[in-house]
Order: sequence, then structure tokens, then C-alpha cells
Amino acid sequence: MSRSTADDDTAAERRFAALAQATGQVVWRLAPDGARPLEDSPGWRALTGVSREQWLERGVLAGVHSDDRERVEAAVRAAVAAGVAWDVELRLQRPDGHHAWTQLRAAPVLGAGGERLEWVGAAVDIHARKEVDAFREMVLGILGHDLRNPLNAMMVSAQLALLRAREEPVRTPLERVLASGERMGRLIEQLLDLTLVRLGARIAVHPVAVDLREIVEQAIEELPNGKTRIRFDAVGDLRGTWDFDRLLQVVTILLGNAVDHGTPGTPISVRAVGEAADAVELMVHNLGPTVPESVRESVFEPFRRTDPARRHGARALGLGLFVTRQLVLAHGGTIAFESSEAGGNLMHVHLPRRAPA
Repeated sequence: MSRSTADDDTAAERRFAALAQATGQVVWRLAPDGARPLEDSPGWRALTGVSREQWLERGVLAGVHSDDRERVEAAVRAAVAAGVAWDVELRLQRPDGHHAWTQLRAAPVLGAGGERLEWVGAAVDIHARKEVDAFREMVLGILGHDLRNPLNAMMVSAQLALLRAREEPVRTPLERVLASGERMGRLIEQLLDLTLVRLGARIAVHPVAVDLREIVEQAIEELPNGKTRIRFDAVGDLRGTWDFDRLLQVVTILLGNAVDHGTPGTPISVRAVGEAADAVELMVHNLGPTVPESVRESVFEPFRRTDPARRHGARALGLGLFVTRQLVLAHGGTIAFESSEAGGNLMHVHLPRRAPA
């Protein structure tokens, strides 16, 4: 190795060390096999409390929780065999003996000829984030499950009372109770769907032979307000194999969103097109304020609202469009959002005629 090359390597190592210190991350270097440390890692030892000998002997497995060790080993082996970067979340020992959630990342360093020279990795403490996520999932789970029974009892009682009520002063408040209960039910379902997705599960769908025209017509009929503004246009064969109730939920959310955020009194256009052999298209268009591009990119994220000043029952949490996208994805489809001053706001759903089993 020439003096110039050696100097370049030394300078690169110093830059690497300075970058690690500046970012506050724990970094390490491993041999090309991805297992053996090339040098001591004081940062790792300070983070975990393991000895220098334990680090040099076991590398990134030193301090990993026993329940996570097999999963981490498998992920590292697979990445090393493929020669690609790896990224895992695990519980890592701390000096006090407790374990905290940590994210480990490593990437291969390649030579001029493409040969693998070493691996460079970093550790990031994510325990606080994990605790927040766990608390949120717990709260959502409690809300979703523990609210259902009393709500169902309330709805059944209100329905029985409404059947027996004769006088309008009695019927009106009962009808309001039922309408509010239905909104609460939709919110609970959305919270449950969010919990499933956040826990890594896919929202289940049960496809049967249905007609999208019937789904849209029922959604319009059940809309609590704004149905007179809707213009529905159906073209072609709209039959497919989908989950009727879940698609009804999709269309209901899209229609409610168009009513809530469209300019009052302006028409809402719903168009279903079934001219392709393998898919159908559903477009919901409304005239209203242009959604800023910064917001437009996150309308399908949970707890995001295009207009935070408005509150409309279940949609006030910003879960409606998130759940909608998950349901469309569960059917093997896609959903896109467009907004412009000239064209208004458009939701475009693409659905394969046969949902995945």
C-alpha cells in the first residue's frame, strides 16, 4: 500500500470516527463475514455494559435479549449471504441489567473491485418511541374492544324504545341517540382496524361475487346528509369478487369526506367504470379548497386531517382515509388523491376484479 493510499485510509477512518461522535450514535466495524469485530467499540460497551472481551467474542450479539437472539442471528445471516444492508429492532442490554429497544443497522463496505472489505454499523436507542407506540396500541385496543359491549346494549335499547314510541317529542331524541351510536360504532371499527395494521396484521377481507353499483347506491342511500348533492354515473360491467361490507365502508368514507370537505351546495361526482377486463375504477370528485401539497402527501396517514379546524365524528381523528387505503390494499387495489384549484379534489380507486384470497 502506498503512503498516499495509507494516508487516505487514515483520513477516512478519522472522518468516520468524527461523524459517529457528532451524531451521538454507537458505531462499530465488523469483518467481511459480518460476525467478527475488527476493533473494540467503546460506544457499544458503554451502551450495554458488556466487557471488552464479550464484545470482541460475540460482536453485535453481545447484550442482545435471549428472546431476540435467534431472530437477529437469522436476519444478519441472510443479509450477509446476500451482501445487502440489514436493519433490525431488538431489546439490548443496558448497564443496569435491564433491556431497552434498540435499532441496529449495518451496511457492507466494498472495495474498488466490488469485494467486501468490512461491515459498518450503528445502534440507535428507540426505547422511548417503542413505549409510546405500545401505549397507543394498548389504548386503541381497550377502546376498540371494551366500548363495543356497552355501545351495542345502548343501540339495542334505543331501537326497542323507538319501535314503541308514538309521539314525535320522544322519537326525535331516540333517533339522535341511534345516529350518534352509529357514528361511535364506525369510530370503534376504525380504531380496531388501525390497531390490526399497527400490530403488523392485514385487515381481513372475505370476497364474494358483488356489484360495485349496488355498493355505491347503498352508500349514497345511507349517507346521513349531502346525498342530494351526489351525482352517480356507472359505466360498463361493475361486477367483481370483493368484500361487500368492507367496500361499502370504503365508499361511505370517501363520500363522507367529499361532503365534509367540499364547498357546501356544490355537486359531488361519483363515477364507476368497468370497461377493463381485469379491473374497475371508482372516482369521487368534489369542488372545494385546494389541499396543500404538504398535506396532500400524508392524507392517508393516521391521525392526519386535511382540515384540522373541522370535526366530523369518526373522521375527526383522521383515521377514515387511513382505513380506506388499508381496505383498498387488502383488495389488491390502489388509491390516489389529486387536488388542484382548477380541478377540485379527486379520490381515484383502482380495484382488481378479484380480490386476493
